[in-house]
Amino acid sequence: MTVSAVIVTYWTGPVLFDCLDSVLAQPEITEILIVNNGNSAATVKQLQGLADSRKEFKVIDPGRNTGFAAGCNMGAEQANGDFLTFVNPDCVLQPGTITKILDVFEERSDAWLCGGRLQNPDGTEQQGSRREVLTPWRAVVEITRIDKLFPNHPYFRWFHMHESGTPDVIQEVPTVSGAFMVIPKRRYERVGGMDENLFLHLDDSDLCVRILKQGGKVLFCGNVPVMHHLSTSDVSRTFINWHKTRSTSYYFYKHFSDSYPSWFLGFITFLGWTRFFLITPFTLLKDCFGMIRRLITH
Repeated sequence: MTVSAVIVTYWTGPVLFDCLDSVLAQPEITEILIVNNGNSAATVKQLQGLADSRKEFKVIDPGRNTGFAAGCNMGAEQANGDFLTFVNPDCVLQPGTITKILDVFEERSDAWLCGGRLQNPDGTEQQGSRREVLTPWRAVVEITRIDKLFPNHPYFRWFHMHESGTPDVIQEVPTVSGAFMVIPKRRYERVGGMDENLFLHLDDSDLCVRILKQGGKVLFCGNVPVMHHLSTSDVSRTFINWHKTRSTSYYFYKHFSDSYPSWFLGFITFLGWTRFFLITPFTLLKDCFGMIRRLITH
């Protein structure tokens, strides 16, 4: 079985090359497709140098920031492997990571998608590593954190699962993180790939929901730790929050229009955009200070 790695990168920084080294160390990965959604001239030159000197590397340059979902689809379209692994450029894989994942697919014929245990630098499991399906009601619980008032009530169960269960076993879960996931290419094509309307955020949740609707299983491989360095991309927080808010609204209407009244979806959308406009002045200030700091240090 051969594996194609797809890495979508946008102003990632030096950790990108730690990621590439760790991916290269996986013997099952026969090609690495790097989608350059935007990077410094020096980084692009390094990436192109790798592509020119190593047959495993291929750089795909769409000429603009296409978003994560579209970038994944571009890489998948050109991939030749039996399996696709999507790796965030700020993830570092341990030796044997892909071997363990492929063993799971060998043992579980019903597995469509496998994710790893995303870890912080201190070894603790990251919050987004495994999750419930995000529904409009769970979004209310997430925003208000009323789960703290009713910690044992199933109606107020928190969206994230990293504090529950055993973190080092293989288990069926509703959703895994798109920062690291492996899927047979034929399954990816059958489910229709990533939804490119989701420029940023919830692309992984949307993919998992569609897999579950087709009868597939999503597995969390707790025995596969993956170091995930957060917030390495040099990008505006306002830009991120805008796309997160937009994607959340789109995702809810796409999957829950038949099961939730339109007034409730509208209310959730209103809350999301209200939150965005309330926090935007603060994120804009942070963006400005960050820009000034970069100008001073460079």
